[in-house]
Amino acid sequence: MKTALYRRYGGPEVLELGELPRPAPSTDEVLVKVEATSINPIDWKRGSGKLRLLMPAFLPLVPGYDVSGTVVEAGGRASEFPPGTKVHARISDSRGGASAEFALVSLDVLTRMPDGMSFADAAALPLAGMTALQGLRDTLGLPLKNATQRVLVVGASGGVGHFAVQLAASTGAHVIGVCSARNVELVRSLGAKEVVDYAKADALTGLAPVDLVFDCVSGDASPYLPLIKAGGRYASPVITPGLLARQVLNPLAKVKELMVMLKPTAADLGVLDRLWKSGQLKVVIDSTFPLTRIAEAWAKSIGGRAVGKIVVEVAQSQPSST
Repeated sequence: MKTALYRRYGGPEVLELGELPRPAPSTDEVLVKVEATSINPIDWKRGSGKLRLLMPAFLPLVPGYDVSGTVVEAGGRASEFPPGTKVHARISDSRGGASAEFALVSLDVLTRMPDGMSFADAAALPLAGMTALQGLRDTLGLPLKNATQRVLVVGASGGVGHFAVQLAASTGAHVIGVCSARNVELVRSLGAKEVVDYAKADALTGLAPVDLVFDCVSGDASPYLPLIKAGGRYASPVITPGLLARQVLNPLAKVKELMVMLKPTAADLGVLDRLWKSGQLKVVIDSTFPLTRIAEAWAKSIGGRAVGKIVVEVAQSQPSST
């Protein structure tokens, strides 16, 4: 099968197109013919080697965790996903593998795609959407309905951030988005009641206090602590040594600083699918690339200016019999 892979650590330049044997599913897996995947920072951070102590790679490695496509082979316990079923998932184990013609997906993270959802949207939703959902609901403690909190979302136009704005707004919370000036109207259209241009020197001056901060950009709470009410919370999926230390060493602080640690589950992806189907959640796609240009997709993600998600359309590759 055709695949993108890297044989050594580095930047986008180490990515290459190659051929690997088509894998076979175990009893609790399905084999998916991949239509699309999406780029997440974990892809290129892991590829750089900076995460090798936490997530060692057995090279050569096929990157990619988000996947959408069609089941072509089901393991013995996967009868609910027969061949021909359109599915999507965030692959849960460390091997990744979504940037290939075929990928193995375990049942615990797999869901059927909602009717009418495109493969591109289905590939863009899992990792970023579940990070936003779990960060708001589980880490920050935002109720999923009848919320009254003021929620500040930093990086509100990015992959995780644009989902966080919509999810928080769907609960009834008062959402304030922080983004660049060019994305103000987009973030407002996603449900933010107030939008702040982060480039302004006094961007946060004059804002009323907030209960919760969801920071998708830095993992550094210091600029936002003066805004957060006593008893409030700050959370970020950007894990830094400082954030880790403060979570562990300052459990009694007036404002808790917390890490968002994603746990992919089929149940939470189902929550997102239902919100999408009801019109409360939409996927913003910045750009799409064929698999042959995955290095460009990585480079764009590394640049940090993408609005929403970057998608790689794997099915544009020519099929292979290997």
